[in-house]
Amino acid sequence: MDAFGGEGLADHGFDPDETVWVRGVDYVAGWREARDAGAALVEALAAAGIDVTNLKAQAHARPDGSGEVTLKLPTATARQTTGLLRAASRWGRAS
Repeated sequence: MDAFGGEGLADHGFDPDETVWVRGVDYVAGWREARDAGAALVEALAAAGIDVTNLKAQAHARPDGSGEVTLKLPTATARQTTGLLRAASRWGRAS
């Protein structure tokens, strides 16, 4: 367990040596928010029937300390997700 009460931050893709630090900016909070948002997105896609086996949501902290999520997914998963979003959009307009 690390000082933040979890596994090591490096286990989740956070490398403090690759970051430019500005005094007073809470980068860890932004990174944690991105980590949680990415995990929630993956869970929601899985619940919607999307194959998330090879999907990766990588958390990052932006220079201003806000979070950012980078998605890496196979082409088939991207197409499946696109179809789901288009269907949801059509359903939303029909309501």
